[in-house]
Amino acid sequence: MAPHDVSCPKTPCAAWMLEGHTRRDVVVVADRFAQFAREDRVFTLSGLLALLGSGGPVAPGCHWIVHFGQGIDAADGELLETACEKSEGTVCLADPAAFRRPSEPPVVVHKDRPENVLLAGVHSPAPAHCRAELRIHRDNELVLDHHTGEHVQGIVIIEAMRQICIAQFETAIRPGLAPAAYAGVWKRIDLSFQDFLFPLPATVESLIVESDVGRETHLKFRATTSVRQQGRTVATAGIEYSMIAQGRIGTLERRKAGQATRAYLG
Repeated sequence: MAPHDVSCPKTPCAAWMLEGHTRRDVVVVADRFAQFAREDRVFTLSGLLALLGSGGPVAPGCHWIVHFGQGIDAADGELLETACEKSEGTVCLADPAAFRRPSEPPVVVHKDRPENVLLAGVHSPAPAHCRAELRIHRDNELVLDHHTGEHVQGIVIIEAMRQICIAQFETAIRPGLAPAAYAGVWKRIDLSFQDFLFPLPATVESLIVESDVGRETHLKFRATTSVRQQGRTVATAGIEYSMIAQGRIGTLERRKAGQATRAYLG
């Protein structure tokens, strides 16, 4: 499945090939997103494992196809895979390889902890165009302490847009520059929310519409970014930012930090 076309897969799994059986597609999400789970089409990981462990929810002549929502990692997927094997073919995973596809390395989005990375499968179909799958870990710093309903909070969308800009620079632009570490500095974000984002598969995109790369120590970009889910646009933003060589920005920050301290203390 192309990263820009995240939807419910229609390719049947092996169990579905049995003639005369009814197919039922369900989604599993991390327990973190329990408010979104309705226990008929969307299950938490613990809820689905408990159901399968109790003997299985599937009626005679029916097969369940389990799709991965947000917050399911490789360890969770292996637990589900084992539970499906015990179901004797009545439950199977729609895409067994999905939970094995890792998120991007933290360095690609300028983070330190893997659980705070929000992107997977970053690629650029054109030099100025970058796409990725949204990947929300259940222990992401932005979802650990937040009161919300069934939707994913807007701050996650904003951070995903920030990360796609950095990932685009690191994967599509950075390899053509002289060796140096860079830091992102954000000048302007013009953000608009069009819909709710739910803990289901989604994509993040960035299109660079203007750039100034004349000075390798201070590269300027203007990009349009978007988050899409099931064919609808969830949010869009116009972002102006710079990628500045770490040595240059370190000097700049030290000078401005001194100015701020003197202004505060007198």
